[in-house]
Amino acid sequence: MKKVYVSVYNYEEIADYIKVLNEKFNYEIVSSGATLEYLVKKGLNVIDISELGISDGFYTRTFMENFVHKNFDMVIINFRPVEDIVEKTDDIRQFMESINILDFSILRAAAKDFQDTIVVTEVSDFYKTIYVNSYDKQKLALKAFQYMADYDEAIAEKIGVYSGEDERKLLNMAKIYEFKYGANPHQKASMYKPEKMADYRLLNDTQLSYNDILNLSLAVNLISEFYDVSAVAIVKHNLPCGMALGRNIFEAYTKAFDCDPFAAFSGTIAFSQNVDFEVAKHLGSMPVKVVVAPYFEEDALEYLKKHSDIKIVRLMTELKNFRKMIIDEIKLTPFGALVQESNKSELDKDLFKVVTKVKPTAEQLEDAIFAWKIVKHARTNSALVAKDFKTLAITQGHTNLVSAIEQAMDVSCENSKDAILAVDEAIQAGECINAAAQGRISLIIQPGGSIRDKEVIAAADKYNISMVFTGIRNLTF
Repeated sequence: MKKVYVSVYNYEEIADYIKVLNEKFNYEIVSSGATLEYLVKKGLNVIDISELGISDGFYTRTFMENFVHKNFDMVIINFRPVEDIVEKTDDIRQFMESINILDFSILRAAAKDFQDTIVVTEVSDFYKTIYVNSYDKQKLALKAFQYMADYDEAIAEKIGVYSGEDERKLLNMAKIYEFKYGANPHQKASMYKPEKMADYRLLNDTQLSYNDILNLSLAVNLISEFYDVSAVAIVKHNLPCGMALGRNIFEAYTKAFDCDPFAAFSGTIAFSQNVDFEVAKHLGSMPVKVVVAPYFEEDALEYLKKHSDIKIVRLMTELKNFRKMIIDEIKLTPFGALVQESNKSELDKDLFKVVTKVKPTAEQLEDAIFAWKIVKHARTNSALVAKDFKTLAITQGHTNLVSAIEQAMDVSCENSKDAILAVDEAIQAGECINAAAQGRISLIIQPGGSIRDKEVIAAADKYNISMVFTGIRNLTF
């Protein structure tokens, strides 16, 4: 009689699958620990692996390979995620004790013996294993070795964290799918699964492109800055081009759209709250690439599916948790792999200070904080003009700040009167203040810390412009 060994962290569909193996294909069931208890509760007749003469403390590599070959025709194993272990303890001994070495050894031995032992690590492969040929077995073994390699590296990385070491950065990620092409049609591109990944659903029959994913990430990152209010962000070519807050989501949307209506065409639009029918009608009246929200009301979803080609994404991860998922930024260059923490800067009241004679009003400070949260996501050098929780101009990618501010004044035009100017790096030239004064800006929010701070403050005082130093630089390349 055939035997299957089962030990899983993920119980999804496992009981039904094992029942099929047992009743229709005459497999005896062998298990251990919590999985054994779970299967017994489900009414299955299960043999404890200890009855076969093995336990956590009794095996060697040669013994294990012989044991698996002799006893099992199939092995089904997946492990408790490393992140789940880490969340429950900050003690390295408890962390190590939580790693199931026995199952790891069984899986490795079974994968090595793939010609005679079927190995399964994913729920999606359960029913594919009923009828398999030698090539199928080899593919399943490859999956198992890749799964163990990922797990090994995740463990090594976490031990490094416990030890305060960061000498190795492990990038062993599983491929999710291949895109039709990358940023351009002549570039190949794929998506891989990182350690933390947002949960989302594509609600219509389409696929997100390489560029869609970049735009989607930035758009959701922007609205996550304002997760508890009605906020809308519009992104194009992986650049923020419109952002606003409102009393409700429709008001926020119309204000964001008004920032740069041309950029909204074929752009990506993110909503912090549910999309209703009123918003959907406006979205369906123009070309939009992607729209993302926590939820789409039924009539809004139906309308968008019928009246547009928009890719509709429902974000399942809560916005307040989204920023926790933004981990290290990695750029691979011919000169080396660059790794840095993602920019999660927050304003610090101890660094935040008014440095001019003219003091800002409470309303101006609120607009300044709004502008600061957005400009840090724009491409350096960037200058952002905002008023009443609405961006009026976002200029970015300039090689000097003077030209960025001058262009922002040109774009916002007469709307810049009494508005806020936010920049991502310290102002180092009085010409920047002159340009802001031409637009009749009322308050400038900037990092400060330049060797020419005194000159810049004096220029602001000359034009009766309030100025706030944040002490935080937000360059984005």
